[in-house]
Amino acid sequence: MDAVAEHGGNDTVVKVPIEDITHGMVVGKDVNGQNGMLLLPQGLILSEEHIRTMRAFGVHMVDIVSDAPEPDSAAEALREAETTCLDLLRPRFAELNLTVAPGETVWRLAANRAAKRFLAESIPLETALEKQALLCLPPEEHLFNRKPFDPALLVSGEVELATLPEVYARLIQAINAPDSTPRTIAAVVRHDPSLTAKLLRLVNSPLYGAAAPIDTISRAIAVVGQKELTTLVLGLAACNAFSDIAPELWDMRDFWGHAAACGVYAAALAEACPGTTPDRAFVGGLLHDIGQLVILRKLPAAAGRALLLARIEGLPLTEAETAVLGFDHAAVGRALLSNWHFPASLIDMVASHHQPSGRPEQRETALIHVADILATALAWPAVGGPQVPPLSEAAWASLGLPESILAHVAAAGDERIREIESVFFNDMTATPQ
Repeated sequence: MDAVAEHGGNDTVVKVPIEDITHGMVVGKDVNGQNGMLLLPQGLILSEEHIRTMRAFGVHMVDIVSDAPEPDSAAEALREAETTCLDLLRPRFAELNLTVAPGETVWRLAANRAAKRFLAESIPLETALEKQALLCLPPEEHLFNRKPFDPALLVSGEVELATLPEVYARLIQAINAPDSTPRTIAAVVRHDPSLTAKLLRLVNSPLYGAAAPIDTISRAIAVVGQKELTTLVLGLAACNAFSDIAPELWDMRDFWGHAAACGVYAAALAEACPGTTPDRAFVGGLLHDIGQLVILRKLPAAAGRALLLARIEGLPLTEAETAVLGFDHAAVGRALLSNWHFPASLIDMVASHHQPSGRPEQRETALIHVADILATALAWPAVGGPQVPPLSEAAWASLGLPESILAHVAAAGDERIREIESVFFNDMTATPQ
């Protein structure tokens, strides 16, 4: 009598070539001959005689009950897409050392994210190789200066770079007053309704995770702290000073999206790095590329040339700017924030984020450096986007953080970045209808 195995409806069934069938295996589905005749029923425990019978009737494949878990097609598809994305992203990561962590960690994290998005949006991977659009709209009409301009003036202080909104000057005056109180500081901030609204939305965002809604500036000062709130006002005021950049020169949605990502990642890294301040790191990340906006405002033609050179030659934008202008946006950022009398720590975050010293006392600058690399690496489009800057191993070592924190920071930052973009940059990032 043929033996029949008991098995449940959830058993995994796999197709096995007749050459690999051995006695003791269990038939997963009825085996029929070429004329449809039932040869062996489902659940039968195979013997040598059964195997000879199937061979005689020309059976080539048999459904067998397997102890192995059913292959996860989605996981396999993701693995294949990741492997492809690693190769597709490699040109963007040419400046990053991929043979050691954390460079390899960032590269693989970016490939994983890109693969998930390609699959989620059903984007064929082969289309990723098509030419991607520039970060700004076609700049051909801006490639030639109508008026001669000495680029050195941008960093010499002989040209007014930009005017910091008056509210910040009044705020500093109120803070330094002998009779300063949260009430007098709040009164200054309330003079700017737009700034007040953005500030309240920020302190109520996931970045701060307030236990209860904060609906007044006085309450915000009490919860966040006077020094920290002043730093946030400083960052917002600086952002507002460049709200008039022409959209045909640069995609401001991308610019502020990158700024928000860098700020959020820097703050998250600071939370795990003793001796650093998340609020200050957030503002430093928010403003780290502010020198680009000065160049766009004062020298749009040169900005267009640098952008094209970076894209055509596959260079980091800082190298392209230096080739065209003789200096980069970090140097302009230093001149701007010095002109505005910003705190030295914020000036260094902006001026040195591409070339941090790695000294322990400048770990906050190292935070911006790593956050900028992570934000650039995870940017969309994943293929054809800006070059990922090189990582300073000394700066990374100064943070004393494990490579595994990068994936955690990236995952935790997603919601925060979306919130920050919606809080501050709706007017700057609105897509034309």
